[in-house]
Amino acid sequence: MSGCKYDELARKVEQHEQTIAQLLEIIASTNARLAELDRKQKEQSYSHSLT
Repeated sequence: MSGCKYDELARKVEQHEQTIAQLLEIIASTNARLAELDRKQKEQSYSHSLT
């Protein structure tokens, strides 16, 4: 494989890795937010059941 083709492939792989890392950060942030919302909803449900 020529050096130019290899460099292009390596650049594309690096870009894909960066994109995947960004997507994982978004997923982790979304999961944390959903967990927080779920916790708040359960707290509200619990407090309503006490009244």
